[in-house]
Amino acid sequence: LYPTYAHLILQSFRYTLLFVMPRPAKKAHHGGDGHPHPQKLNAIRIKDKPKKKQQPQILPVTILSGFLGSGKTTLLSHILTNREGLRVALIVNDMNELNIDAKLIKNGGHLSQIEEKMVEMQNGCICCTLREDLLVEVRKLAQERKFDYLIIESTGISEPMQVAETFTFEDENGVSLSKWANLDTCVTVVDAFNFFKNLASIQMLKDTKEASDPEDDRTIAHLLIDQIEFANVILINKVDLVSTETLATVKASIMRLNPGAKVISTLRSEIPLKEVLNTKMFDFDVAQTNPGWLKVMRGEAIPETIEYGVTSFVYKARRPFHPQRLWDLLDRAETRLPTVIRSKGFAWIATKNIFCAEWSSAGSVYGLGPDGVWMAETDEAEWPIDEPSFWEDFDKDSPYGDRRQEIVVIGCKMDHSQIKNEIDICLVTQAEFEKGPEEWAKWTDNWGDWDYVLEGEEDEEGDEDEEE
Repeated sequence: LYPTYAHLILQSFRYTLLFVMPRPAKKAHHGGDGHPHPQKLNAIRIKDKPKKKQQPQILPVTILSGFLGSGKTTLLSHILTNREGLRVALIVNDMNELNIDAKLIKNGGHLSQIEEKMVEMQNGCICCTLREDLLVEVRKLAQERKFDYLIIESTGISEPMQVAETFTFEDENGVSLSKWANLDTCVTVVDAFNFFKNLASIQMLKDTKEASDPEDDRTIAHLLIDQIEFANVILINKVDLVSTETLATVKASIMRLNPGAKVISTLRSEIPLKEVLNTKMFDFDVAQTNPGWLKVMRGEAIPETIEYGVTSFVYKARRPFHPQRLWDLLDRAETRLPTVIRSKGFAWIATKNIFCAEWSSAGSVYGLGPDGVWMAETDEAEWPIDEPSFWEDFDKDSPYGDRRQEIVVIGCKMDHSQIKNEIDICLVTQAEFEKGPEEWAKWTDNWGDWDYVLEGEEDEEGDEDEEE
């Protein structure tokens, strides 16, 4: 078990910026087949260079994500081979891993090295994002107006949201990268053959070959879910390696995880460029609400996938979980909840009575942590009493107010009654419930100390007082 509710990327790797010019109408002949030297700017003559066309005011960008071996580098090679006259700039993690023949970049290019670093966000969270000089490089590229498109290939263990947030950052003058570059499409490539294997994996990312942070506590399953839920275009690759039935189940699972994404099946990542470039489909605010669990919790309609055995339901209860019984269930989730592929929501644990716990799982790996305090623990003056949704969650006839269990469960070939019964077992009994919070606080609790959340809120209040 990993008693944490947020998984942050912590990486340290190098990026290579490669500018790829469109091929001329006639083949350009050069002596030798090697790449231009990576540390020099080489002017490369091109015969019959096509007439320069008017450049867009804002440079469109596509982000490519996908776990190791999914086929995103193959997709990148496919784009370069069939770029239809577009002058494309690339940001890739390692030129040595990019299997592009020298003839694909003979038409012109130069390389520059840019690193990544850790930064502290304004909201206090430590988050890994692209380094400031990469932002400068992208801005410079857009301002020069020499290229039609920019493609960013993130590493196999990065989350697309982290890269996408780069386009929302503001510099010391309050100007964001979005003034020069626009995030047009966010693509995630999924390996159909290894989809369910990766989803069930409990391997830590820090144990993979691309790991760079020994403190990274994410699993492969968590990463796969994050990459799928944030994308607006998802390619299911290697379809030739699975049966028609398996492919249908993989697609149905992905559509449940992200109902808002366009899902396309591919062989060797071959796809018309219009599906991944200049789609004008990406919207950051929409992407944050794409996850299927959020749509289910809101009661929104999602694609029908029942015929493939992929279903979902919302678990609700107004009694708290017994801390030890809940721990035992999630510690054995692989055998007791084997058909659940994703769950997300809010939980009430008896020994953490004042805290609203965020419940999150990917595959058989579960995490719970404090997401603040219940509204019932705050001053009534702060209650949004004019919002109907507040009273839907708040039981004014109960001393426990808005405390509740509300968890979206998504699974494949899932027996809803069996899953619900497993979770019900973890609730306190009526006799235990009647003992109340004072008695609950004496029970054994393996969930750690959550009081640091209260300390953080006190610090924020202190800061506000100082500002006043």
